[in-house]
Amino acid sequence: MSIFNKQANKMSSTSYLVVGVDFWLMFSVVMLISIGIAMVASSSFAIAEKYNDDAFHYLNRHIVFIGLGSMFSIVILAMKMDWMQKLSRILMAVAIILLVLVLIPGIGVEINGSQRWLNLGFSRFQVVEAVKLAMIVYLAGYIVRHKTGVQNSFSGVIKPLFLSVILAALLLMQPDFGSAVLLIVITLFMVFIAGARYRDLSILGLLSASSMALIAIAEPYRVKRLISFQNPWDDPFDGGFQLVQALIAIGSGKLSGIGIGGSVQKLFYLPEAHTDFIFSVYAEEMGFIGVVVLITLYLVLITRIFAISKQAYVYGKDFASFACAGIGVWIALQAFLSMGVNLGLLPTKGLTLPFISSGGSAIMMSLLSLAIVMRVSYENRMHNLKAIRKYDEEVA
Repeated sequence: MSIFNKQANKMSSTSYLVVGVDFWLMFSVVMLISIGIAMVASSSFAIAEKYNDDAFHYLNRHIVFIGLGSMFSIVILAMKMDWMQKLSRILMAVAIILLVLVLIPGIGVEINGSQRWLNLGFSRFQVVEAVKLAMIVYLAGYIVRHKTGVQNSFSGVIKPLFLSVILAALLLMQPDFGSAVLLIVITLFMVFIAGARYRDLSILGLLSASSMALIAIAEPYRVKRLISFQNPWDDPFDGGFQLVQALIAIGSGKLSGIGIGGSVQKLFYLPEAHTDFIFSVYAEEMGFIGVVVLITLYLVLITRIFAISKQAYVYGKDFASFACAGIGVWIALQAFLSMGVNLGLLPTKGLTLPFISSGGSAIMMSLLSLAIVMRVSYENRMHNLKAIRKYDEEVA
């Protein structure tokens, strides 16, 4: 039985007000995007001026992609979730094709030894960001079509995991170990939410963890990261350099931070200060209080996403519910992993902080995912409004 079933009988069709947009969802998103703009500006000025002769290069690019993501989000907001369900398999096929294309020399772009981007001429697009959303939408459709199998048979659970393993294999060829692990974990969480048996999840979880561990130790550079993560101070100028600089930045922030724009570590000490390690710059400038505020905003956002998902499930909108839940799992996991890496709680891996880090593909797909959540929220309110009107008519 799905975990949402436990709450279904506690909620009536008149449980939610049918007014405007979800305030706390919008508030948290707007605040996170605003913080992201400020932090991209602060963390990227020095590197942008040195390598692009324009201190505002990354900031302008970030804002442009926020604009593009907002424009594309309008299309999502106008699309019924039933239509999206019909497109889910097509989206998954396109995602697999893109993952193959990115590996082809001349089409895929290699940066720092990783071939993860498509060359669009005017810009580069990181395919994995679109793949994450496409996979979530596809899995939501799969769960709706095979809910009984997912809940009652081992084969029903292993089929979607097999798909994520194929995607992970293509990602490992780039290589992108962090995103490969993320896709598999998202898949396991989604089938758990759908009501898969603990026995099946335990077996597949153990197999997945063992496989990922073997893959991790198969490459010398990953072993080096694992060793340096345990004690970066043993090799502070080589394997542990990134983490040492991140920890120095976070420690320098103390309680209230040194002020926006005042970070020292972003001045060519901390690599990827405006992308993977932007959290460290934020902690340095905003301090422990700022970190608590940031985490609170993520908690508010994720809580509202799951509340919207649960409400959709109660209203019988299974696809919308599972798509929403998958997006909530994605944002929660990626935020946790990104902050965990910066804090030295997890081995270093290339994952951006949702809505905060610089990056066109990441911010665009994050906005599109939120557009799906907002569409689900809108359909929930419309369902509620119809129920209220029907009740009023019956009473009258």
